[in-house]
Amino acid sequence: ALGQARPTGGTRLVPMLHELAEKARRRALVVILSDCFCDGGELRDALQHLRYQKHDLALFHLLDPLELAFEFDRPVRFVDMEGSQSIVTEPATVRAEYQAQLQRFLGRLRDDCHEFNADYRRVTLDQPYDQVLADFLTERARHATRS
Repeated sequence: ALGQARPTGGTRLVPMLHELAEKARRRALVVILSDCFCDGGELRDALQHLRYQKHDLALFHLLDPLELAFEFDRPVRFVDMEGSQSIVTEPATVRAEYQAQLQRFLGRLRDDCHEFNADYRRVTLDQPYDQVLADFLTERARHATRS
């Protein structure tokens, strides 16, 4: 499963997407696998840049099931996976606000992908990566035969 991978520090997702948009000379399928923990506006601009260059986009948004459920029942230390910051909090006091902000974030990201005709897939880290990829390729093949 994807959940076996461990982060090794910050990424440069947005600059790399802009660089790809500039350097790729031919139209391509750009597959992005990311937790999308970056500035939403900057990611949106990068997606727009790639579409402007006529690339076909697929974003696999990787999320830990615990991020989605947020079903912690006692104080928890949350650690920034790409940095060194941490915070201890009582989940019950932040659960509603966390879930509201998460839903806004997910909605904006999904809407941005839709606006730029990018295939958006929310993927939890407990899903087998081979099945996720097989489903994606099967759906694309089915769509291609209808076009």
